[in-house]
Order: sequence, then C-alpha cells, then structure tokens
Amino acid sequence: MTGEQVRRGAHVLRAVVDIIAERGLEAATMRTVAASAGISLAQVQYYFRSKEDLVAAAFRHVTELFDLKLASIDLSKPPRRVLREALELWLPLDEPRARDARVRLAFSAAATTSPTLKEIAAATDNELRIALARLLDAAAAEGDLSEVTDTETEAALLLAVIDGLVVQSLAMPEDTRTPFLAESLDTHLARLFTP
Repeated sequence: MTGEQVRRGAHVLRAVVDIIAERGLEAATMRTVAASAGISLAQVQYYFRSKEDLVAAAFRHVTELFDLKLASIDLSKPPRRVLREALELWLPLDEPRARDARVRLAFSAAATTSPTLKEIAAATDNELRIALARLLDAAAAEGDLSEVTDTETEAALLLAVIDGLVVQSLAMPEDTRTPFLAESLDTHLARLFTP
C-alpha cells in the first residue's frame, strides 16, 4: 500500500480504532469497519487487502499518534518533570487516555500471536525504551537519579511498571483509577530520583 493510500484511508483507520476501543479487536472486521466509516466493503478492501493489513495499519497509526503526543512535550523542563509528563501520556488518567490504553492493550495481546503485529510492537517498545533511557540519562547528568547506573535496564523496568499499572487500573472503577495511578507513579519516581 502506498503512503497516499494510507493518507486517504485515514478515516478507515479511525473507524478501526473506534471499534477496538469500544468492542475489542475481534469486532474490527472488514464489514464492521466499512459500516463504521460509512463506506462500502469494497472501499475498505481498496485500501487494505485483508484484516491483517487493516489491523497492522491501525496499529502503526496509533503508534504514530502517540509519537506526536510525545514530541509535544517541552524538553527544556527538568528531566523528572519531562519523564513524568511522558509517562502520564501512557497512563489512563482520563477517558481519552483510557480509550487509547484499551486500544494499545488489544494490539499488544494480538501481537503475541501475529508476526506482523509482533514486529510493530517490538519496534514501538524499543523506541519507547530508548526515549525513556535518554530521559533518565538527562536526569543522571543533572545528578537527579539516586542509584541508577544502567539507564537502559531502568527504562525497560519503568516501561514494565507502566504497562502493569495500565492493566491494573483499567480493571478498576473509574473514580479510583486516577488516584491509584498518580500515587503509584509518584512512589516509583520517588524511588528513582534523589530527593
């Protein structure tokens, strides 16, 4: 598929993401996507030859949207603040971020059995770990990290903590989710950073 086809198929990708957010990945069939996008099945098939192509393109689309959000963070702030803002983008602290988290979890679960999605997930996780490690490097350079000697490993652990918090919090009642996430994030960052 050409880049032009993907750009013209953006409304289809939005429909896929909407369906996944509300009903899960299994519900995102070519027919339900066509109906949600208000187009014919043939039009969906013009942009995407199979459900696998459609889902992979939607996963890349979600990843690109998250990258744009990360790029909007002001890097001139203190490293701890920048790191916290980056992590808050990932956590379901409000309904839009909870929706995004449900979609990412659906893709992550599917990546365990789909080679195509596994490749996208691995690349996405690697980029995120590198970005987190660079933020930790900046904090270490300013003397803000207490006992971190390996920022690459710490970034992987931080990503694992965040992923775990996402999974736990999405199963909670909404009124307890935000306090739980804020307290958990503060506790973990306090362990990393020198007071």
